[in-house]
Amino acid sequence: MQRLAVFLSLASLAIVITPSRGCSTDEDCSLNGICSQAKRECICHAGWRAEDCSELNLYPAARWSGYNHTNATGPDFYKEGAGNSSWGGHIIQDPSDEKLFHLVTSQMAHGCGLAGWRPFSTIIRAESRTGPTGPYTFAQTLFGTFHHNPTTIYSPADGKYLLYCIGRDIVTPDTCQSQKFNNTISVSSSADLKHWEPLEAQLENVTNPAPWTLWSMQNQTRAMLLAVEKNNIYMAQNFSGPYDLAVEPQNTDRSEDPFLWQDKRGNWHFLVHYLIDIDLGLKGPRVGAHAYARHWQGPWTFNNKTLAYNTTVEFTDGTSTVYYRRERPKLYFSDDGDMTPIYLINGVQEFNRSGSYTLIQPIGPGAREYETKLGFV
Repeated sequence: MQRLAVFLSLASLAIVITPSRGCSTDEDCSLNGICSQAKRECICHAGWRAEDCSELNLYPAARWSGYNHTNATGPDFYKEGAGNSSWGGHIIQDPSDEKLFHLVTSQMAHGCGLAGWRPFSTIIRAESRTGPTGPYTFAQTLFGTFHHNPTTIYSPADGKYLLYCIGRDIVTPDTCQSQKFNNTISVSSSADLKHWEPLEAQLENVTNPAPWTLWSMQNQTRAMLLAVEKNNIYMAQNFSGPYDLAVEPQNTDRSEDPFLWQDKRGNWHFLVHYLIDIDLGLKGPRVGAHAYARHWQGPWTFNNKTLAYNTTVEFTDGTSTVYYRRERPKLYFSDDGDMTPIYLINGVQEFNRSGSYTLIQPIGPGAREYETKLGFV
C-alpha cells in the first residue's frame, strides 16, 4: 500500500511543464516543432505539446480498445486470471482493404500472465474492422513459443513487410513459470501479413528491436537501421543483414523498448520506456521519454525534463486508470506524408493483476480526422 501511495504521488507530478525559458533553435523544441524567432517560443507540430514539444498530445482512450482479452478462458490454460495476456504491438493498415487493420502483438500461451512472458510469449496477428483502435480479435499465430517483442514495418525497397522480434523455438514447461536465457533478434518477411518466411537470426544477446528503413523517394536504398536496447543503432545494406553497430548514443539515460522513426523534415526520434523510477523500486509513473537528433548518427539529445507520457490514461467514459506498468511504446502515423503521430500503442498492466493487454490511445484531433476519412465516425 505504501508503494502504491508513492506511485500515485509521483503520478500527480509525472508530466511537468517548467516555466517558459523561450527557445533559440528548433532543438529547444525537441525537433518536434519550430522555434519562432519573433516570439521566442516553440510552435509544436501536430501530435505534440508542452513548452518544448516533447509531450504527446494524448486524447482519451475508449475502454476495451486495442487488444484486451484478459477476461478470456480456455481448456489449455494452466491457470485462470490472466486471460490471453498481450504486450504491445504494431498497427498496420491492410494494403488492399483500407478498412481492415492488423495488430501484430505478443500473446502469452496457456493463460500465463505477463510474468511468464519468457518462455510463454507467442507472436500473433489480430484484426479490426471497427477502426485502428479496435477492438481487435485474434486472427492467427505467426510464431509460437518463444517469440516476443515484435516490431513490424513495410519496406518499399523490398515490397514486403518485415517483422523483427526476439526469441527462439522452445518447448514450454507445463506450469506458468518464467525462465531466463539470452535473447536473439531475428527477422522475417511477408508480402501479405498472413504468410511469413522463417525467422532468420541477426543479432545475439541483444533485445528490443526497432527497425526503420533508410529508403526515400530520393534515395531508394534497401539499407536498414535497427535500434536496440540502450538505443544503440545497427545498420545493414538490406534487411537480411549482416547488421553492424554504427551508433552508441551513451547519453540517452536509463531506458529500453526504443521506437525509432524519421519525421517529415528528416529529423530522427526515439520514443522509449523510461526507467527512472526503477531505482525507487517502482515501474512508474514516469515511463515515456523522447530523444532526438538531426541525423541518425547523432549527436542524440535525451529529454529528461518533459515526459512524453506517463502511466495515467484518461478514458472517454470520464474515468481514468493509473497503470502499474505501461511499456513497449509504438506510434502509428498519418498517411498524408506529414508523419503526424495519431495513435500511441503500449503494453499495459493494472495494479494487482497478473494479466496484461495492449492499449491504443488517440493522439490529438488527427486520430478522429483519420477515422472520419475512413468512414468509421
